[in-house]
Amino acid sequence: MNQQLTTFYNHLNDSVITTNDFTEGTHFRKREKVSQFAYCGLNPMYRKYLSFDLDYPGAGRKFEELNIPAPSIVTTNKANGHAHYLYELITPVAYHPAARQEPQDYFEAVQLGMTNQLKADHAFTHTLTKNPLHERWIVETFPAKYHLSDFTEYFDLPSRSRLKRPPDGCVIRGRNDELFHTLRLWAYSAVHSHSSEEVWYLAMLKQAEEINTCFADPLGHSEIKATSKAVAKWVWKHRHELNGRTKVLKFTNESPAERMSAGAAYTNEKRRETSLAIVRAAYQELLPIYVEKLTPRILSAHTGQNIKTIRKYLPLI
Repeated sequence: MNQQLTTFYNHLNDSVITTNDFTEGTHFRKREKVSQFAYCGLNPMYRKYLSFDLDYPGAGRKFEELNIPAPSIVTTNKANGHAHYLYELITPVAYHPAARQEPQDYFEAVQLGMTNQLKADHAFTHTLTKNPLHERWIVETFPAKYHLSDFTEYFDLPSRSRLKRPPDGCVIRGRNDELFHTLRLWAYSAVHSHSSEEVWYLAMLKQAEEINTCFADPLGHSEIKATSKAVAKWVWKHRHELNGRTKVLKFTNESPAERMSAGAAYTNEKRRETSLAIVRAAYQELLPIYVEKLTPRILSAHTGQNIKTIRKYLPLI
């Protein structure tokens, strides 16, 4: 491998999201096996690359036509000429929980601006890329590294909007909790725009995937699917009671204390069901990779669940 590909390999996590076919879903695999898969996940905690999907023929050399700096790595589909660009950053941008928001905003503004300049796909999530270490693609590398500021002469920095987050007072315990609450708050009013349950389930899955792209460490597809299905089922069943308002339960003659108690019991039960489903899905996904080396700590890092929660639910799986 040359220097650009070696750097790409070294930036990956020890456990990498991979797939050869998106219809089969994605799975975490050890970094040593990443060259066996056509698509792989970029490091979500330290964004070392600006990534773009140029979903049109002749994309491999489009940067020359547009007079835009050369990517560090270009992976081109042999069949249709579509390509992924990776621009290596001299200073990666941190996306861990303690990271500062301002560099992340700057990173995403530059990524959006370059997406427009390259006429790249706006639906691209930037979490997975055509793996330049796999033989399926035509791979070109250029000895180029950049600061984010190197790109700003090619566009005006755009404003950036964010998905609506759960309101104050909504206790969030990890990514799965945040996905659940953000999704349900969106669903209470959105459900009234859908006429069939089948279409509603698809809309919920799409929205869950969009929310997931905002996480520094995105959840696996099985977790997204399980959460979206559970929320979609409940919201569809109760859609006539919601009236577009963000409420979960409908009470009649309860006192305030009784309402609080019933609401807490409901929330705890839903949280238990969701946590158990997440731990079970992660266990089934990681067991073939780690076998007897799969520990509660690995499951905790993979799911974002507290290690005490992992140990609580493991005996039930």
